[in-house]
Amino acid sequence: TSQLMEKMVGSCVLWLALASCLLTLASTEQQDPYTAKDKCEDTCRPEEECSFLNGTWNCYCRQDLNSSDVHSLQPQLDCGAEEIKVSLDKCQLGGLGFGDNVITYLQDRNCSSITQREERNWISVTSPTHAGACGNILERNGTHAIYKNTLSVANEFIIRDTILNINFQCAYPLDMKVSLQTALQPIVSSLNISVDGDGEFTVRMALFQDQNYISPYEGAVAVLAVESMLYVGAILERGDTSRFNLLLRNCYATPTEDKTDPVKYFIIRNSCPNQYDSTIHVEENGVSSESRFSVQMFMFAGNYDLVFLHCEIHLCDSLNEQCQPSCSRSQRRSGVVAINPAQVVDLGPITRKGAPSLGVVNGTPSSAGFLGAWPMVLLPVLLAGLF
Repeated sequence: TSQLMEKMVGSCVLWLALASCLLTLASTEQQDPYTAKDKCEDTCRPEEECSFLNGTWNCYCRQDLNSSDVHSLQPQLDCGAEEIKVSLDKCQLGGLGFGDNVITYLQDRNCSSITQREERNWISVTSPTHAGACGNILERNGTHAIYKNTLSVANEFIIRDTILNINFQCAYPLDMKVSLQTALQPIVSSLNISVDGDGEFTVRMALFQDQNYISPYEGAVAVLAVESMLYVGAILERGDTSRFNLLLRNCYATPTEDKTDPVKYFIIRNSCPNQYDSTIHVEENGVSSESRFSVQMFMFAGNYDLVFLHCEIHLCDSLNEQCQPSCSRSQRRSGVVAINPAQVVDLGPITRKGAPSLGVVNGTPSSAGFLGAWPMVLLPVLLAGLF
């Protein structure tokens, strides 16, 4: 009998040990935020917890988040060159009482450019970096272009609850590219250039009012005062700007919009400034994705009202070419310059302030001349025939 009792006690102890083991195993498979956090591939944020759902471990919004302070919502703003993106934390929105099917929109509710995507519990809304796009309001001061908009958040398409409005703005330091993007009607032209094996490139050229190259002339015609300087800027906007530099090979003026007009006044020739014109200053050429030069305003003899500018563009491969021009005072003009019209970007027209009439916009002569009224043009006109 004693042996039977010992066997029963032993079996009971074994069964209890086994049950204890099973309970221990079961408890380890229950969710424990302190032991489960290492099972998620990504590190969960404070608003999230690592949970086992639908057969995988992942970071999900904590269910105990509850906040009435709207200032706890911290939007993230990405001010890009092509688009503006504002992102909201879905977990923080949930803590404020917003559901999973939250609706977001900008000032222009019908904007088709808005994209909404969810990734790692974030909602992102984007709009193009353009004035008026998706309701963007553009303001400019002396140093920056500022885009302003409002992001609205609601629970449903049919709005009965309080809407959350978030004002945001992106400020971009003014440079050549930004100033052209933010001007209403800049005098600018563009040229698309294909480089074998390296894709499509876009070059833009514009007229600017001063040496800062951030205030482009706007409208149909650039009107300059007597003795004023004309500032010309070109920029490589699309393409591999880390490898290719923008080089102005030849820049010249004509009295008509015809780039092949035999009457030419060279400002830059063979990548170097016209050494006979002391008013020409090349600030940058062949060393980056931008080129800039300035020249004093002039007009052509022969009763022409207008001046048109043309620049032959070369995309210089900085890895395999010497891009920066080597120019010296002793340099002399060589033979006839061969210009590829397919690589020429045109700009204009330009006229003198106070001119009697713009005449015909193609640059044909009008009934009034300029030489008698503007003696300062005599030197450039004479040089045009010499150079």
